Amino acid sequence: MLKNTLTLDKLPVAQQTLVANNVSLSASIAKHLQKAQKDLNRLLLLDNPYTESESALIESEAVFASSTQSTLDHISNNSTSYNNFLGTARLPKESYWQQQIASFKKHDAEPKKQEKLRRNHDHLLRTWRKQYDKAYSSWELERIKAFQREFFKKISEWLEHIQQLHNSLKSLGLEPGYLLDFSEGEMSLSDIKQLKKWADYLAADKGIRDLCNLLGKIRQAEQSGKLEIIKSTHMLPEMVFDDHCKEEIIGLKVGRDIEHIVPSELALLADPETDILFDLKYVESRLMCFDMAGLSASTKEEEVEIQQKVADNNKGPLMICIDTSGSMHGEPEIIAKALALYLSTQAKKETRDCYLINFSTGIETLDLSKNTSFGNILRFLQTSFYGGTDVAPAMTHAIEQMQEETYKKADLLIISDFVMGSLPSSTLDAIEEQRIQGNRFYSLCIGNSFMSERLKTHFDSEWIYNPSSSSVTELIKFTNNLSKVECDHTT
Repeated sequence: MLKNTLTLDKLPVAQQTLVANNVSLSASIAKHLQKAQKDLNRLLLLDNPYTESESALIESEAVFASSTQSTLDHISNNSTSYNNFLGTARLPKESYWQQQIASFKKHDAEPKKQEKLRRNHDHLLRTWRKQYDKAYSSWELERIKAFQREFFKKISEWLEHIQQLHNSLKSLGLEPGYLLDFSEGEMSLSDIKQLKKWADYLAADKGIRDLCNLLGKIRQAEQSGKLEIIKSTHMLPEMVFDDHCKEEIIGLKVGRDIEHIVPSELALLADPETDILFDLKYVESRLMCFDMAGLSASTKEEEVEIQQKVADNNKGPLMICIDTSGSMHGEPEIIAKALALYLSTQAKKETRDCYLINFSTGIETLDLSKNTSFGNILRFLQTSFYGGTDVAPAMTHAIEQMQEETYKKADLLIISDFVMGSLPSSTLDAIEEQRIQGNRFYSLCIGNSFMSERLKTHFDSEWIYNPSSSSVTELIKFTNNLSKVECDHTT
C-alpha cells in the first residue's frame, strides 16, 4: 500500500538529491517507510468500523457453503445483519429481503420452495458481500490517503530541516556527514532543530567563528622547544676530467688512434721499408699517440647534519568541560554548547578521542571514543543543571581520565563564566603533575567581564569572549612565548 504510493519522486528535487547523496539518510528513510507501513496496517485493523459486519458476513457465508438447504430463519437473520451493516455504512436500508420472506411465508405449499429459498439466500449473501467490499474499500482508501498526507508532510518537513542544517554546516566549514550520520541512530526533528539553532548561532557571529578556528588549533599552534638533529643531502656542482671530451693534450699513450698519432710514427709510412713496421704497430695497438682529454660539469652528493626546531603537530585527545550552572543560563550557555558541538565534531573529523563533561555542583560525562551516536551527543549537550558552580569535581574527574591510556597527553578546555571559587591545593598539584606528563589546560571565559579573582596561572592559555562586542582576547601566552593572539570583531 504505502510502499507503492509514497516514493522519493514525490519529494522536491533538492530533497531527492540530499537523500541520494547520503547513504545513511536513504537507509533511514527506508526504515521510516517500513515502520509507517506497519503502523498503517495496524491502524486499518484496529479502526475498521465494519469489523462486526465482516465477521457476521464471513460466518453466514460459511454456514451457507456447508449446508445444502436454506431456511426462512437463515434468510431472516442474514437480512437483519445486512441492514445493520447498511446502517453502519450510512447506506439506505433495503426492504426487498423482508418482502421476499413475507412472500415465502404466504406460499408455504408452493412446489420448489427450497430451490427458491436457496437462490434468494445466495443472492442476499452476494449482495451483502458486494456492498461490504465497496464500503470497506472506500473507507480504506480514505484512511490510506489521510495517513499518507500526514506521513509525507512529516517526512518533507524533516528533510527540509535537514537540508537547511546541511547548508548551515557547510557554511561553517564542517563536514555534514560527521553530524548527519543516521546509521548511528535516529535523529528526531527536535534534535535537528536544536542542532540547527547552534549552527546558525555559530554562522551569525564572526567572532564565534574565529574563536572556533582558534580553539580548533590549540595543540597545533603550540610549538615544541626541542631541537632535533637531522641529516640532509645536498647536490654540489664540480668540474671533472672527461675522456670523451678531446679538448687538449695531457700526455702520450700507446694505441692506434690514427687522428692522434705523433708525427714520428707517421714518418714510418713515408719509407716503403718501414711502412710494414707501422702496420705491425697499428695491429698491436703500439703506435705512439697523443693522450687527449677535457673538463665537463657534474654534481656530487654531500650529506650534512643540521639542527632544527620541531613543531608538535600531533593533536592528542580533547576534553571539554562545559559550565551549565545557573549563571550561564541564556546566551553564555548557548555559546558554550555551540562551541562544544563544533569542537567535538572537529575532533571526530580528525579521529581524536573526545570527552565531554557538563558541570555545575555535580557532573555528567559522555565519552565520545566509545562510538556514541550523535543523538546521544545532542541530548547530552541539552542537559543543564542551573545550580551553583563548582569546577573542582569536573577537574578531578578529568585528571583521573588523563591517567587512562586513551586520554594521555590530552587538551582540556574549560568553558565557563568563571563565577566560582578557587580550586583546592590538591587539585592544583594534580594539574601541575599532569602538565609535566604532557597534558595541557586551557580556559575560555564567556561574559562581558571576568571575575578579578579568576583561576590564575592554572592554564597554559586563557581566552575571554565578549558576546556584546564579539571580541576574543588571549590573556595568557603559551609557555613557549608565542606572540599574543588578539582578534577583535565588532558585530
